[in-house]
Amino acid sequence: MWNRSISLPVKKTGGTNKNGFPVDTAYEYLGGIPANFTDATRNDELLAMQQGYTADQNVEIMACNYGGQPFLLDEATGQRYEIRRTHRKDKSMTVLLTCEKRERGKTGVGTWQGQN
Repeated sequence: MWNRSISLPVKKTGGTNKNGFPVDTAYEYLGGIPANFTDATRNDELLAMQQGYTADQNVEIMACNYGGQPFLLDEATGQRYEIRRTHRKDKSMTVLLTCEKRERGKTGVGTWQGQN
């Protein structure tokens, strides 16, 4: 069932130093999460266009591993994907994440703070 693995951010580090100057933002990751990568369907692409993004990839993982993270990292390629939509079927233990490739050089992911 699983054809790859992903890493999800679990904690965001950064903020300001003791002098009040901003420091670089870094993430701590939970890696080795089994995942099933599939192509986005035509329906996913149409819904994405209506919402103003591009559906590049569907990633299915166990629901217990997902905690609302805004992006994921494909461990095989190192590619980051923004998680744009989630879907959990009735009585299913998995969650389907519809993702968009992250632009090169893009930093920051909104206000997500992770677990402290």
